Amino acid sequence: MTSWQAAGPGIWRREYSFGNNPMNTIAVDMGDGGLMAISPGTGLKDADFDALDALGDVRALVSPGAFHHMGMPAWSARYPDAEIFGPTGAPEHIAKQHKSLRAVQPLSALEALLTDDIEVGELAGCKFPDIFLALRRDGEVTWFSNEILTNFLDYPPSFMFRTVFKLFGTHPGLNVNTLAAMLIRAKKPVVRSYLEGKLESAPPTRLVPVHGGVLEDPDLATKIGEVLARRF
Repeated sequence: MTSWQAAGPGIWRREYSFGNNPMNTIAVDMGDGGLMAISPGTGLKDADFDALDALGDVRALVSPGAFHHMGMPAWSARYPDAEIFGPTGAPEHIAKQHKSLRAVQPLSALEALLTDDIEVGELAGCKFPDIFLALRRDGEVTWFSNEILTNFLDYPPSFMFRTVFKLFGTHPGLNVNTLAAMLIRAKKPVVRSYLEGKLESAPPTRLVPVHGGVLEDPDLATKIGEVLARRF
């Protein structure tokens, strides 16, 4: 992917690679022309940043979880006025990895900058929770996901990681990544209950994951519920 691709109303994504693992940086219109970049990626060139600047003013850099931080120094240098935000565990972990990076603020501080059509929080029942972010716009509800809900297009190219994914039942398509759930120390029944509540209050028709392709389906809420029940 050589440019930012539209992924919904006021949503764009740019694929990047980290350790042969394809991932997405997601840019979201904050409602007033400003942008937040979720999971700022590595390896972007000046032209990539220029293309993003044409879409809006980057005002927030958001770590979707404690372990998504490698692109933060380059993005922070490019956007020195953009504040950095992350869920529980991210501020401390990122500070240890990047000692010269400015402080990571909690998601509560990000919430104050967003319009009413954007809901932000964090998954319950995790030591290092993912963010939960839902966007209600143009009569649609879009969910963003990090480690737990994935839509991998294929297995990892590495034989070792491909084998581990298969052992843990982490396959292409809409899925719950139980391997990642271990990494973030998720209590599965608590996470499942939290997400089932969100399926009731904000049923999505679009999923924009950090890991995998965008998924649009009028029955997406039902399918996510089925996957949660099967895997958690």
